[in-house]
Amino acid sequence: MEKTMWLIYLPVLLPVLGLVLMIRASKKYILMERVFSITSAVLVFIINVGVIYWVSKGYTVSVPPLKVNNFLQIHFQVDRLGALFAFLASLMWIFVTVYSFGYMRGHAKQLRYFAFFTVCLGITMGIAYSANLFTLYIFYELLTVATYPLVVHKEDKKALDAGKKYLIYSFSGAALILIGMILVYASTGTLDFVPGGGTAFRGALPMGVPVAAYFVLFFVGFGVKSALVPLHSWLPAAMVAPTPVSALLHAVAVVKAGVFSMTRAVYYVFGPEAIKGFNAYFVYIVAFSILFGSVLAIGQTNLKRRLAYSTISQLGYVLLGVLLVNSRGYTGGVLHIVNHGLIKIVLFLCAGAIITRTGKTEINQLKGIGKQMPVTMGIFALASVCLVGIPPTNGFVSKWYLSLGSLDAGQPLLVAVLLLSALLTAAYLFPIVGIAFFTKGDREIQGVEEAPRSMLYPLVALAFLMLASGAFADRIIDFLAGGLEEAF
Repeated sequence: MEKTMWLIYLPVLLPVLGLVLMIRASKKYILMERVFSITSAVLVFIINVGVIYWVSKGYTVSVPPLKVNNFLQIHFQVDRLGALFAFLASLMWIFVTVYSFGYMRGHAKQLRYFAFFTVCLGITMGIAYSANLFTLYIFYELLTVATYPLVVHKEDKKALDAGKKYLIYSFSGAALILIGMILVYASTGTLDFVPGGGTAFRGALPMGVPVAAYFVLFFVGFGVKSALVPLHSWLPAAMVAPTPVSALLHAVAVVKAGVFSMTRAVYYVFGPEAIKGFNAYFVYIVAFSILFGSVLAIGQTNLKRRLAYSTISQLGYVLLGVLLVNSRGYTGGVLHIVNHGLIKIVLFLCAGAIITRTGKTEINQLKGIGKQMPVTMGIFALASVCLVGIPPTNGFVSKWYLSLGSLDAGQPLLVAVLLLSALLTAAYLFPIVGIAFFTKGDREIQGVEEAPRSMLYPLVALAFLMLASGAFADRIIDFLAGGLEEAF
């Protein structure tokens, strides 16, 4: 069933309106960029609550397409996968926006920061709502452009170099996707997302090219933003960005846009049946990325870079579930989009609170910080337990389904990869907790207090949501189950 809901234009357009208003109002009033930024985020979330309600009732929410020409069109249509991604992104955006108020206090270029920060929300909604490859590609490219000023916010040499690498990697990946789009349209005559994939992909394509050759273009293209090894080096470099930006890069916007788009390509362009003959090769590449990212994380001494390499590993979990092309693998992969998003945003916001209060960025500088900032480090410890996947946390739930999906695919070795990765995750996170709580602090740490309430309250709220996503995982699984028949 389809339901026309013109309101779904608003989550894409409201942040743009917020940008215009904050630029105009900032010339006369102080801090108006904050008012319009949080207002845009709240309104977008409220609309997404309505969208996810109608989608849960079995409707596909859509609007008529806007034709660019006779063969390309901008089209928004929201199914269960898109609704979940949009809901998650808009919810977390509210908390990170409030957190940014405290983090950015006293920083230069706040108007520019909140302007691009707000626009990125609308672009992310465009990705979530895309009904075809062309629409997805437009917003996928816009996300690169809009996040660049946030990555280079400090405007020093290190930030500018990181921004240059970010653009080179992102545009190179996008170029491969564009080539893939052209070939797909030439072979099938459509770029629309079809649940279960297009029938034209069952076997060799009309041009006589194997399906695997087409799929490689999308796998590598979307693999860049998914930080797939060896396409990952832009992500640790981008950690020069302000911490709230790092949190969104890892938890909501850029890298999640990569794995979300990969999911669309697998299940709504090619289809499970079309890639089952060769998906094992890509699964092995992803398994390597999971382990290699974890190993690299252990060797990092900078807190944010360690968390960045952790993301490289954890994104592999999502791609693994997607590429297993069975229902339990799919469930585990999409669940991990939600669970990893909540866990990683909490870890990064904890790091931001520490940096704000102490100025310390290296792990060995955090001795005794747990006694001075017990709430922040207590939440960091809790998020670490969740990311390792210790029962009954949310991380455990998604990894449980990924393990079941691996067995359903006849790949028991992948279960061993997941278990080994969990041990490696403990090896790079738990020592941070140990240093913070069980070592004597330096003099510089003495007297440090918790972060400002504008930073601490969003952190506590997100920690609660992180726990709730594990406690109420059945609700998310049931929601996803409603679309499994279409996808398979």
